[in-house]
Amino acid sequence: MHILITNDDGVRAPGLQQLKIQLQQYGYQISVVAPNGQRSASSHAMTIGKPLYCRQWGQGDIAVSGTPVDCVKLAMEKFLVHQRPQLIISGINDGFNLGSDVLYSGTVSAAMEGPYYQVPAIAVSMEKWDETRGTKVISVLHEVIQRLIIGGKFPGILNINIPSKGEISWDRIRLATQAVQLYDNVILEKKDQDNSRYYIIEGEADLQTAMVGTDIDMIRSGFISLTPLQWQQMATGSFLTIKEELQKKTCNL
Repeated sequence: MHILITNDDGVRAPGLQQLKIQLQQYGYQISVVAPNGQRSASSHAMTIGKPLYCRQWGQGDIAVSGTPVDCVKLAMEKFLVHQRPQLIISGINDGFNLGSDVLYSGTVSAAMEGPYYQVPAIAVSMEKWDETRGTKVISVLHEVIQRLIIGGKFPGILNINIPSKGEISWDRIRLATQAVQLYDNVILEKKDQDNSRYYIIEGEADLQTAMVGTDIDMIRSGFISLTPLQWQQMATGSFLTIKEELQKKTCNL
């Protein structure tokens, strides 16, 4: 299997490089096209009408001056067009991508490109990158690929998050719904040296109030959370409601 690896932490990130090395040891063909630096919270941003500079880095990796989405598009439309990958993996990210945070995540957004190219994709994130635990995570990821992607022929997007404590194995995976990730102290107000006021968007993640059965709940319980995602954003329920209203006969208002 040919796998494209990307991320939003940059091509030099240890999570990406360990993922590449270990998956190669499992026998996968690996191509890496990733940002040349940190691009966290870049969401689904794409560079339009501006130059994208690409450089070889390390053992054949390609470092791109743009966003994670730029990286996937360059890989699928240019660099790997004659040998298209059969799977996209984005990660391993240093930090969770839970609940509604997937809207802002460059890691998850890169994986969201998969179905557009009719290729399954996996976003993988750890609370904090750790090489020892990372090795075990990649072992479980190999099992996910074999059992769900190859064996199960799963066609869509998987979002996987791993806690910083607890056993890492297939048996610790829990299928989870997507929560709403709440934050405290989202906006910090500070002053510069010249007394100019400025603001920082940061926040402290609230992992305590999410509903049972959600990805956040699984993480706080020490399990690996696995959530299927989709890129289509149409609200089916609202569509049907509006359709019914439009089909009604015209009335006097």
